[in-house]
Amino acid sequence: MATKSQQNAQNCRDFTKTLHKTPYPALLNPPDNLPKEYTICILGGHGAAGTGLAKAYTQAGATGIILASRTLSALEETAIQLRTINPNIKIVIVECDISSNSAVQQMAHTAAREFNSRLDVVIVNAGFSGPMGTDIVAEKPEWFESALGVNTLGTFYAAHYLIPMLLREGTGTGDDIGSCGGGSFIAISSMAAPTVSGFGAHAHYCVSKAAQARLVEMVYEQYAGRGLFCASVHPGGLRSEFSKGMPEEFVHLLSDSPDLVGAFCVWLTRSGKQKEALNGRFLSCKWDVKELEERFDEILEMDLLRFRIAMI
Repeated sequence: MATKSQQNAQNCRDFTKTLHKTPYPALLNPPDNLPKEYTICILGGHGAAGTGLAKAYTQAGATGIILASRTLSALEETAIQLRTINPNIKIVIVECDISSNSAVQQMAHTAAREFNSRLDVVIVNAGFSGPMGTDIVAEKPEWFESALGVNTLGTFYAAHYLIPMLLREGTGTGDDIGSCGGGSFIAISSMAAPTVSGFGAHAHYCVSKAAQARLVEMVYEQYAGRGLFCASVHPGGLRSEFSKGMPEEFVHLLSDSPDLVGAFCVWLTRSGKQKEALNGRFLSCKWDVKELEERFDEILEMDLLRFRIAMI
């Protein structure tokens, strides 16, 4: 019999009746194009999700993109794919360890220099997970340290140094928390964040991802009034570096297309009602956006898709 926490996690996974594995017409046929000048920064700009995100924004018409990670050769591979989509896109590649304060600061200096201190979207996609297990005694301390360093501290460093380039003066006030005329700050999260037991409950990853989602909520509270949009986004089940630590009997679950999270994030960060209803919330790219739109009023009225302590 499922515990209350397991049921809550399942309810989060199934927030819409329809769940997707690949991009679909509502995502691929938007009513408008991106602005003529549109710049993206992806920390963790390679691999399954990183490449899917970069390709989606390039296909949508982004004019500039910063790809950052610890491995320059992998970023070059992503850049080659982007140039086949749009030979004119400006691509800046930066070697950056997101768990290093000084490295992220230097990356931000590069972004400011190359794009005149203005970004439209920052996506924190870099992540770390050690082998999956459900015994905290068996987990190695260095896994916990690395998970917190990359997943949580890294997100803080990115927010600290890059949010100033996302803000647009005059797009919101302290009394207008729904205003999202500025840029977007997205953390690629995981359904591990609301998970505390059962399959996938490896403490170092779940705790660091829950802390990351809470940090995004605090970014919302502090900057939504200045026009910033932010969200935590589950990218689906992807075959990535993380899947190497998954037991073989569960690998078949990693069947979602990395193009889905890319298309979802492009939809999410376009101007529209979603930026008011979903600001500061925990989301899944697998959720059907039309069904999600039908629940906007409910989400706002009940303040759903946030982390909280249940009180009677």
